[in-house]
Amino acid sequence: MFRYFLILFTLLSISVQGQSTIQAEAGIQRKTKNWDTLKYQKFETVVIVGWISQYRTFRNEFDQTANKDTLNLSKHTYSTETDAAGSQGFVFNYDKFQLWLTWSPKPPDNNNGRGHTEVFNIGLNVGDNRWVSENYFRKFKGFYDDRTPNYDSTNFNKTKQYDLRPSMVSSLFMTRFMHFTNYKKFAYKSGFGCNYRQLKPAFSLIVGGSFSAFNLKNDSAIMPLQARYLYTDYGNMRGLSSLNISANFGVAGTFVILKAWFVNAYYTFGPEMQLRNYDLITNHSKKTFLGGSGTGRVSFGLNLKKFYFIGSYTDDRNSYNVKSTLRHKAVSHNFAVTIGVRINAKTPKFYQKFQQTKLYGFL
Repeated sequence: MFRYFLILFTLLSISVQGQSTIQAEAGIQRKTKNWDTLKYQKFETVVIVGWISQYRTFRNEFDQTANKDTLNLSKHTYSTETDAAGSQGFVFNYDKFQLWLTWSPKPPDNNNGRGHTEVFNIGLNVGDNRWVSENYFRKFKGFYDDRTPNYDSTNFNKTKQYDLRPSMVSSLFMTRFMHFTNYKKFAYKSGFGCNYRQLKPAFSLIVGGSFSAFNLKNDSAIMPLQARYLYTDYGNMRGLSSLNISANFGVAGTFVILKAWFVNAYYTFGPEMQLRNYDLITNHSKKTFLGGSGTGRVSFGLNLKKFYFIGSYTDDRNSYNVKSTLRHKAVSHNFAVTIGVRINAKTPKFYQKFQQTKLYGFL
């Protein structure tokens, strides 16, 4: 994971240097407020802390298209265990920075034959009303095949035990950049952050991109023995790693009632270049593909001066298909509730010095 953060740091450094040069040549002076204060409010001198409760599910969906499957053995859905989908955590926000961390609770005593999934999520969001850089790492360990009755019905009917992959790990490092064309009237963070408060309805187009690193690995072949022959070479697939670069376009909007209650939503979609490396046990297969990725989010809640309540839903989908051979889709659903307070605070001296730097001006 460290090398992905190193890549992110390098990209940000290059961007900062380029932006600083442009600003110096053009003589652009940073303005104190570059938005319509009748549309939204920013909380600049407050520390914001909150509690997060998440219900997150993740699954890898597989199917093969190379051979005719009269017994319906090909489709497999490796899902996270439902009782472990709930996770707890916290969020800390100050000025342009937001840090959040969540983890799964203790395994339940009764998991209905689905095993247990360990969940870990950490994220750091940077930016203001003009643009946002969302960076996070999520990891799931332990899956079960929801399609077990299709190929092992006799054993399943007796034991109600799903085909488990306790050593299977799926992780994703993501850094997503979004620029909002109508940033003077629309505040993205009012619905998906803590330090803005939208006062009137507004909409904006989104232009951005992302870099991500997807990893899926198991200690043996992922596909069940009964179905491996249908998948040809991919029947012995033990893992997949993919570096992805995408360009995204979309739209965002928010509705506000009484300057407090709100509903916010956005959707982005775009082409994605994928550099894949398949672990087929006996050899590795490296391929380059042009795929697609999309993200949709909805939030709602109550946003007051001192207190906020945000409920949000996120749908992330990535396709890793191989033409005429393999269909593979990674799907994540996340519902989160965040409750927090805004506490007035003086700006620390070290942060005042940071605010005078070119880096802060870029952010």
